[in-house]
Amino acid sequence: MEKVMEALREGRPVALFPYGDRVLLWVEHPGGQKGALGLTEAFLLGEKRRFPSLAAEFPALDWFERALWERGFEPVGHPGLKPLRRHDLPYTFREFPLLHEVPVGPVHAGIIEPGHFRFSVLGERIVNLEIRLGYQHRGLLSLMPGKGAEAALLLVERAGSEPVAHAMAFAEAWERALGWEAPSRAQYLRRAALELERAFGHLGHLAGLFTDIGYAYGATQVGRIRALLQGELDRLTGHRYGRNFLRVGGVWREGQPDLEAIAAYREELARLLPRLLKNPQVLDRMRYVGEVRRAEALALGFVGPTARASGVGRDLRQDDPLYPDFTPVVRQGGDVLSRAQVYAEESLKALDYALFFLRHLPAGPLALDPPLGEGEALARVEAGRGEVVWFVRVEAGKVVMAEGVDPSFKNWRALELAVRGEGLPDFPLCNKSFDLSYAGSDL
Repeated sequence: MEKVMEALREGRPVALFPYGDRVLLWVEHPGGQKGALGLTEAFLLGEKRRFPSLAAEFPALDWFERALWERGFEPVGHPGLKPLRRHDLPYTFREFPLLHEVPVGPVHAGIIEPGHFRFSVLGERIVNLEIRLGYQHRGLLSLMPGKGAEAALLLVERAGSEPVAHAMAFAEAWERALGWEAPSRAQYLRRAALELERAFGHLGHLAGLFTDIGYAYGATQVGRIRALLQGELDRLTGHRYGRNFLRVGGVWREGQPDLEAIAAYREELARLLPRLLKNPQVLDRMRYVGEVRRAEALALGFVGPTARASGVGRDLRQDDPLYPDFTPVVRQGGDVLSRAQVYAEESLKALDYALFFLRHLPAGPLALDPPLGEGEALARVEAGRGEVVWFVRVEAGKVVMAEGVDPSFKNWRALELAVRGEGLPDFPLCNKSFDLSYAGSDL
């Protein structure tokens, strides 16, 4: 137990999931060598479906432990167990007797996914927000055992809203489990698709933010380029969201995106985005709103742009030897504007790397069939919203066990922190600044 606590204090929790009648905790040690992909280490905890809760000291594990509790495990000593995804179990919201309660959802106006938000307000000032999800819980992980690689990837690509990143993490976990590696050409193509996915995803966040503050010009211009970039992802992968492109052992196809067009979109964004983010309307509505402090981001284990906008300079791509001279995009403000700035700068870097991978494709095959062995491994990929994690155990070409973590699962509580002290009308803006996936959290 002492070794576990030391690892948690020195690093960052990656995942906590069942492993037979025990639980498997993965942590990341800081300061790894480039190419080590974060130097993860696993620890087995507990026995007979009981394990010591670590959530009181390490709140980043709270949701993980609640998810395990729903699956029949007992986190002994957890400070406040309540359901996370299951709506057949009783749930009690935190009560503030002297404050007004404002329930929002789970059904919302527009086309967003379902989620319940319970606000405790003093006038229009938010004192507390409690988020209740689980309305998209599909039991996806329970469908994985017995599936072959192709059938499993069909499910994995629908786990969250970033199918390329999920498919890449799952495929790499499968390949590592068998001591296998995809051909170099496939690895470059995978990363090109990942960066295009990141770019059009970030531009979607920015377009949504501009829409929420009534900045129609900014939303229209960014949305136009986003749609054009999504078309280039379609030309590369055969799908506008990059599905059915990756396979275990490589990729299925190699499309022909227009590199000159991608470069032109990148240059247009480089001129456009700084101007948009300095618009007085943008500064007035986004600056100093929805702040998340660095200490909070570290304590709760936030990932991706959510963490980097609060001063946490961590991005899995800095450990990937295929990314030359990678430096994370970091801002210190922790507010909506800082998150928008990270999206903008990362969009430009993503297009730079997409062009790099497509212009420097190594010779060789697109895929090789891995052996039909057995093994287990964990892989992580830096998706647009943060790290995607997949652990897979395979035997004879079939999944025996699979566990996945979408970045939104780790980041939803950032929204609860960001809105405290803000006016109730600022909630949509704060929410959009994280643009979290409901389905990704509800695996």
